[in-house]
Amino acid sequence: MAKRILPYRDYSEHDVVNLFALNVSGKTLSSFVSGGTGDFDSGVVVSVSAGALPGEVSELRASTPDNLRDYLGASFSGAHIGFNGYPANGMTVAPAAAGSRGLGITLRETLAFDENGEKLLYYKQKLDEAQAVLPGQTVPVLTRGLVLLAASAISGTPSVGDDLEVKTGGKLGTQASGAVVGSVIAIGEESDDSSAKKYLCKVSF
Repeated sequence: MAKRILPYRDYSEHDVVNLFALNVSGKTLSSFVSGGTGDFDSGVVVSVSAGALPGEVSELRASTPDNLRDYLGASFSGAHIGFNGYPANGMTVAPAAAGSRGLGITLRETLAFDENGEKLLYYKQKLDEAQAVLPGQTVPVLTRGLVLLAASAISGTPSVGDDLEVKTGGKLGTQASGAVVGSVIAIGEESDDSSAKKYLCKVSF
């Protein structure tokens, strides 16, 4: 599953930052698939990668080669006249470094294709049902609140009451020497798999 964050969550919309897209520069978008896993998961702790405020219009990705323009199907050679630009948010986030403070935790996945290999660019209803955004689109980032995290969002096996810090890969784990960004307040397990833990965490980045 590509959802590290589970459905239960309690937060104020004032604590959600809707300004940044996931940095997909150099990424293979064919791997951003529903049911897959990677940096594009929801529930990934992220920090600001590019924070330059944009102008009055969205960035139109015009460079070639460019994975976002390839995804649009708009790559062109010098023989063509004009181009169709891919509108993208130039302010981006990426998985936070271990021990850092981070900006927050992503609430939606960034997906390019569904499980059948069809572009979600042309299937917005399914994109919304998957609680995802397209590559280059703004992804909501939660900075403070109560969230239920799957074991895939956690590094190690923290206990109730443990403080949490950012670990490698945008995961959370028991605090060692990094900045405290939350704490574990309850632990549960899946009804059909006692080894599949879930962690109720209070986070504040």
